[in-house]
Amino acid sequence: MGSIRKGAAIVALTCSVAATAAFTGELHPYREAAWVCVRVTTKDYLSGPALKTLQMEASRIWIRHGVELTWTQPVPKACRTVVSLVFDEFELLKLAGGSRDAALARTVFLGRAQTIYVSVLRAFQMLTQINQQNLALVSGSERDLRGGTLLGRVVAHELGHVLLTTLSHSEVGLMRPVFGLHDVLSSEDDTITLSSVETSRLEMRFSLVRVDSPSRGPSVLARAEISK
Repeated sequence: MGSIRKGAAIVALTCSVAATAAFTGELHPYREAAWVCVRVTTKDYLSGPALKTLQMEASRIWIRHGVELTWTQPVPKACRTVVSLVFDEFELLKLAGGSRDAALARTVFLGRAQTIYVSVLRAFQMLTQINQQNLALVSGSERDLRGGTLLGRVVAHELGHVLLTTLSHSEVGLMRPVFGLHDVLSSEDDTITLSSVETSRLEMRFSLVRVDSPSRGPSVLARAEISK
């Protein structure tokens, strides 16, 4: 059995919640996006609207970096890169040795397999605490939207560990180790950026070619045919 390595996304409470909005800029800077499938297992309760919001948010973040997330269940057999995503508060407790820490999610590397564990309960409890501070957070559909957005950002962070094949963190951007609700729910581009090193690592792993990259010239045979 391979060794187990763990990573955590820890979200600290802050006192401001910004409205969600679409990010600006081009969809992605590459000629073609890489295709990554997410295999979902839900043991915690997660409403349909919250799950859909989560999927849209995580997809919106990663397509900007040239990765197209596919949420089709069961995962298509043709998918070469599959990431397992499990919503399970109990499993997070086990991974923390039975104690409840501040992590909303953890990524576990076991050999060549990677699994992301996420607690739905902890995310929505965080939103409840914010609401108790008299900040504008209503129940029902608005709660599903906020919770789904928060979970989408957390999942996007953990996907970063898997797609970049590293447990390392950056000082800023999507891969920072600790971030607040303002960062998680805001529409500011800075909250979802990757460092230049992370971007290069992603491009190398998935053979991403930028739109502005020089095109390869015709082959020797093609040039010979052209010159005839």
